[in-house]
Amino acid sequence: MKKWWIAISTLLFAGLAQAQSMGAMQVNGQAGSQQLFQKVKAVRCQVGQRGACDAAVFFDLNKQQALNPGTYVVGFENSIYPELVTVNAGQVTNLYLERVNVPSQVKGAKIRVYRDFTSLVEQKKIYLTMFMMNRHFFRLDKDNFGDLYLAGLWERDFVQRFTYEVCPKIDAYGEVASSARTICKAWNSAKTSNDLRDLYNFANDGTFQEMWVTFPGDVIASKHPRYLVSAPITAGDFVAVFPGVYKVQAEGKNQTAVTVKTGQLSQNASNFGFSLNAVRSFISLDGEDCSTARTWKTDSRSYCTSDSAEGCDRSSAESCEPM
Repeated sequence: MKKWWIAISTLLFAGLAQAQSMGAMQVNGQAGSQQLFQKVKAVRCQVGQRGACDAAVFFDLNKQQALNPGTYVVGFENSIYPELVTVNAGQVTNLYLERVNVPSQVKGAKIRVYRDFTSLVEQKKIYLTMFMMNRHFFRLDKDNFGDLYLAGLWERDFVQRFTYEVCPKIDAYGEVASSARTICKAWNSAKTSNDLRDLYNFANDGTFQEMWVTFPGDVIASKHPRYLVSAPITAGDFVAVFPGVYKVQAEGKNQTAVTVKTGQLSQNASNFGFSLNAVRSFISLDGEDCSTARTWKTDSRSYCTSDSAEGCDRSSAESCEPM
């Protein structure tokens, strides 16, 4: 009897100790009617070691999920929380989704809401996830939206093929294109997430281009379509997203996209060159010379072509491509 009681006590104390060593996360909010997946995705990563991340954990909104203490990248329906999230032992970390309603000036039977990659906040989310995980956080970016349901197997895995696994061993492949070496140099030498900005050229329509190095050193310029956060909605619908910058636009010709900013946003939240086109030559110039350049780079953004773009003030150019 005494041995039985000792065994039970040991199990109880072990279970209590394990429970006390765990933390928890809860993401609060109501999903939109066309956000079909409705699961939070959290990935624990080791700060200071790129690519050292655990398998993803999926859980429901408005419910506590037990998690190991640590630092997490968190997403919901293709939106990503703009900062790394800390989970502490014995504590619950609460996050809150923001509601995006369809602006009154947007009218149409099918309305799309997608991440605005002209925004530094959304750009830095891409840098952050690639820096921490060595791959994109969500999977599908074909014609629908991330990680979800409407794509075939190849499409679903399309984005996660961009791993840059070739780069650490690029020298072993002998003669490879100079553009591949340039891209891999940027990838290998990155000390912060923002150092990856030269791999991406963001357009004004919600798309962006990524230069990808494949085995045995080939360079592929891949265009990412818009990152939708929901299936198409109607004027009376809404979507729930993490703080960020989004565009709302009805389908059809000549439809204006309306920008919606949500939550308290920090430009430094995700701050944890070379040219996409190998024939370009970015050189350090003084401010007077860069004032006539057609493309320039700042400490916030690469491939600037307009002073009006966020992070592209020409007076702060680090380097530029002369006319």
